[in-house]
Amino acid sequence: MISIIIAIGVFRYYQKLAVRNGKVHWKYGFLGMGICLGVQLLFWLIYKFIGMLLNSQEPDLFSATVVTTLGWVASIFTVWFVHRHLEKSWRKDVILTNASEIEEIGAEHTKDLH
Repeated sequence: MISIIIAIGVFRYYQKLAVRNGKVHWKYGFLGMGICLGVQLLFWLIYKFIGMLLNSQEPDLFSATVVTTLGWVASIFTVWFVHRHLEKSWRKDVILTNASEIEEIGAEHTKDLH
């Protein structure tokens, strides 16, 4: 249940980022949810794989709780890191686009004169 609440929050977090930068909001919302749930799934798969390697037959509630909590923390950190990377990348694209538009202003005016 907490994973679903985290995923919905991540969806909104990425959606706001996409809207601020003029991107398709629902695609980036689902990207954030996929990252969040994918990291949590990866933690569970690693946990089960280690349990299989150690030949553990008994389910241990404490270790499952620790793995779930670590999955939540890791997914939030990963989502934040990817969000920050996208934001910097899009900001850099805007700066490059603005610089190229400024250079084109004078070039268009001189073409008409010649």
